[in-house]
Amino acid sequence: MVSSARNFFPYGTIRDGQKEFIDDLGQVFREHKILLAHAPTGLGKTASALAVAIEEAVANKKKVFFLTNRHTQHKIAVDTLKEIKEKTGINVSCVDLVGKRWMCSQEIAGVFGNDFNEFCKAIVEKGECEFYNNVRSSKGLTVEAKVLANELDRPLHNEELVAASKEKKMCSYEIALAVAKKATVFIGDYYYLFNPFIQPALFTKLEIEMEDVIVIVDEGHNLPSRIMDMMSDNLTTSMLMNAVVEAKKFSYEGVIFWLQELVRILNKLSGTDEQLIEKESFINEVKTIVNYDELVEELNLAAAEIRKKQRRSYLGSIAEFLESWKNHDDGFTRILSEQKGKQGSILVLSHSCLDPGVITKSVFLRVHCGVLMSGTLNPTFMYKDILGIDKGIRKEYSSPFPVENKLNLIVPETSTKYSIRGEAMFKKIAEKCSHFCRLIPGNVAIFFPSYDLRDKVGLHFNSTKEKFWEKNGMTKEEKEFFLAKFKSAKDKGGVLLGVNGANFAEGVDFPGDLLKGVIVVGLPLARPDLRTKEIMKYYDKKFGCGWDYGYVYPAMSKCFQSAGRCIRSETDKGAVIYLDERFAWKNYFDCFPREGLIVSKDYEKLLRDFFK
Repeated sequence: MVSSARNFFPYGTIRDGQKEFIDDLGQVFREHKILLAHAPTGLGKTASALAVAIEEAVANKKKVFFLTNRHTQHKIAVDTLKEIKEKTGINVSCVDLVGKRWMCSQEIAGVFGNDFNEFCKAIVEKGECEFYNNVRSSKGLTVEAKVLANELDRPLHNEELVAASKEKKMCSYEIALAVAKKATVFIGDYYYLFNPFIQPALFTKLEIEMEDVIVIVDEGHNLPSRIMDMMSDNLTTSMLMNAVVEAKKFSYEGVIFWLQELVRILNKLSGTDEQLIEKESFINEVKTIVNYDELVEELNLAAAEIRKKQRRSYLGSIAEFLESWKNHDDGFTRILSEQKGKQGSILVLSHSCLDPGVITKSVFLRVHCGVLMSGTLNPTFMYKDILGIDKGIRKEYSSPFPVENKLNLIVPETSTKYSIRGEAMFKKIAEKCSHFCRLIPGNVAIFFPSYDLRDKVGLHFNSTKEKFWEKNGMTKEEKEFFLAKFKSAKDKGGVLLGVNGANFAEGVDFPGDLLKGVIVVGLPLARPDLRTKEIMKYYDKKFGCGWDYGYVYPAMSKCFQSAGRCIRSETDKGAVIYLDERFAWKNYFDCFPREGLIVSKDYEKLLRDFFK
């Protein structure tokens, strides 16, 4: 397969580990199966997967879907296609698509989700969107739109396509779809293939079937949680009270009584902090005040009118939830809980997805072939199970980086276990982290299980290095400014105090000497709330692995993602320290790659020798 893949491989040489990956991809694609690849950073996953997938697509008239949840990976994929064109002279047409809202030329500040979709649909149907009108008429694409789509039929970043469309006063989303219809490679978010509401509409416009797709799922370890979040929905008492205010503002007094009754029903059903709620028990309570479907219809009608005036509607969000509540039972749970809100306690009724396989199983079964790849797709058997990939082939690849360039160390001297947390333990963790930062030159990143624990340990943390405190909910601009300042501190040394699974634990690269050490403090285990228990119970029943699949493996994946910020190339050198006695316990220790791993309390000598 390597010889044929060379036709679309953008670089002069194919390294040994890369050759193995490419050969496996070729074999799996020819057999119309799915490769689950645990492939560490540096293997060249993007270039390899695209080269083989394009070869297969061209030979069999298929379309490559390169799916990722990170915008930085969109750029890498497009740049790879540009390099393919530059090296081979072959123009592999592609489209780089982000959410329709982010490509819209209308003034839409603060309009998200279904509110945006309804706003877009309404102004298009009324013929009030000049950008859409310049692209499509009753007869289809306008002549001008066809000309622009042909001009853009080459590897382009989304920003380049949007700029060209805006210059011609055309809807960039519709232009992108026109390009996508002919393109060999489609680059986008997971939901373009896995969202059961978005995917059928997209496929209709592209005039393709699921069997026409070769799928590359990048950062595949994120797919299960993204699907579960996408298929879950909440109804809160604060939403209901905001909807009451909205109904009064726009004179929809007829629905106010029903909204107030919904608040009463949630209060009536509420008992302990959190409890399971039967689907029918909530529906029957609603039916005592109004016909359930009639309520949904009335809320939707009111929301449609309100969106014409303010573009978003709480009434519409409530109607969405009531619709989703009637849906799936298998693979879902329904929980009523009391949570802290900005103005005090609120009740939250959730319809939560426990099993991403309810969506992904049929997709992976029907697509022509594909690959699910990540540097932390471990254990691969778990992802095969929970995503329902029946025709999956699992493979783990070794890191291409020199083992001697990385000190991989477990220090079993402290614990973040909830039962032994306290000031004495916080001080001990802080002392260890302070000592590590003195022994490691340059920049160090410390990742904690939560902001709360980070702050409690941080009170006792001392370092001569400049401290950089990550904030929850940072904007894109704040993240960029924060990272630039931290990177600029590399000569004197800085300490990033962050959180596993948050802003800087994934999707951020610190190549060269920008980061010399990572300290992973404790296990970021999910809060043992009712939803976590329901996930564990569900996976126990389905796979006999509830504890591992629902609790241990997701936490360890977060740890490895954080650890991966340090070594990004074959010349990088750095230390990764896992600080918690539980990392040495068998059920957690078994999750670690053994290559170069050391368990020791004599960390000072190891660090001094490594960095001298």
